[in-house]
Amino acid sequence: MSCAIATLSAALSINTAFAQSITVRFGSVGGATDAGVYIADELGYFKEAGLVIDMQRMSNAPSLTAAIATNQLDVAGISITPGLYTAVQQSLNLRIVGDKQSLRPGFSATRVVVKPDLVRTTEAETIKSLKGKKFAISAKTAAVYLLLQRLLAKHGMTLADVQIVELVYPNMLAAMASGAVDAALNLEPFLSQTVQAGVGRVVHDLIELVPDRNATIVPLVYSENFAKGPAAQRFMTAYMKGVRVYNDAFGANRDKERIIDVIARRGKIDPKVIREGFTAGLDPNQSVNIAALEAFQKFFVEQNMIRTPIDVHRIVDTSFAKAAIQALGPYQ
Repeated sequence: MSCAIATLSAALSINTAFAQSITVRFGSVGGATDAGVYIADELGYFKEAGLVIDMQRMSNAPSLTAAIATNQLDVAGISITPGLYTAVQQSLNLRIVGDKQSLRPGFSATRVVVKPDLVRTTEAETIKSLKGKKFAISAKTAAVYLLLQRLLAKHGMTLADVQIVELVYPNMLAAMASGAVDAALNLEPFLSQTVQAGVGRVVHDLIELVPDRNATIVPLVYSENFAKGPAAQRFMTAYMKGVRVYNDAFGANRDKERIIDVIARRGKIDPKVIREGFTAGLDPNQSVNIAALEAFQKFFVEQNMIRTPIDVHRIVDTSFAKAAIQALGPYQ
């Protein structure tokens, strides 16, 4: 009898705790790579965990980094920039806990697109045709700058051989259409819009340019306060469930049309772009490639964007992902 009462009491205490929902302030620049959050919210995984997601949009990685570092956001998807590393040096603690966009075989929503009249028979000829041309990237302080350097180096060129133009992703299509730039390192949904408009053609998926052909380029980041709170693990487990549904849809064609509808509706994206576009990588086990983080930091140091490198392990916390895998099992 006492055992039954204790069990009932424990169940009631759990239900009471979850009845008082915790609001999680989630920030990103938007787009299809928020799919894991959209799906987890749509399918009720966050609600089951006692969480309410407050989606906030910011224009760039520095704004997101500052908001996370000062606890104005709880969770964010932030492109790898020098600011992620220097925040630690400034005692503005944040933690990379998982993946919000990665590059791996079969999954790459960030690619090099070139004006059709500059595309040649081979990749090598096409890249060499860009010498002296204007190449758009989101920012020199972004991880994509290293990927561009590696692509050019593969074909005997350097960053000095192209004219770098920094543009926000939504403006790259218009810039290519007007002739203001000749090539771009663009991402979905703007990448597919460029291709479908006939303004550019994809010439490289970047996968071979990242360590181990599998690297996070937009980590999932927790603020220090959030990481210490009761919602941190619950968020990760619910998010991982959403990401796994995403991988089932785009990797195994399971309930794909329904998931496309969720992403399109929540992200305000044309379903055709998602259906016919390039699929973003979202790691189903939320793993983080330390070697890639170290490679990006080394590049930023070489570019004089970081003065003193840090031990990358200081900004990575895999405990939340490991606990979620223990609860859900490894992704099959």
